[in-house]
Amino acid sequence: MRLLLFYIALLNLLDAALTMYGLDSNYITESNPLMNYLYLTRPWLFLLIKVQLSVLLLILLYYLNPKKKASRILLSVAGVAAVSYTFTCVLHGYWIVEVI
Repeated sequence: MRLLLFYIALLNLLDAALTMYGLDSNYITESNPLMNYLYLTRPWLFLLIKVQLSVLLLILLYYLNPKKKASRILLSVAGVAAVSYTFTCVLHGYWIVEVI
């Protein structure tokens, strides 16, 4: 579980970097309405929220008891998040490489 949460935190940071690059270069568009609003309002706010989400996950990792088994719900949510972020990062990376 700890490794999965760490992986999600790293993917979130990678997604932030790829998204910022793609949006700044007009290669991609943001599909998430909330994140799109944040980016259009203040790009630094978009980046700050993304970084804070990763920091929050890392703080959760610090307080997570490694000896206690994670609940199925938390494991399921983390699994879906990991798959979604992996797909999103691969897609952003593909779009950027395709354009360059």
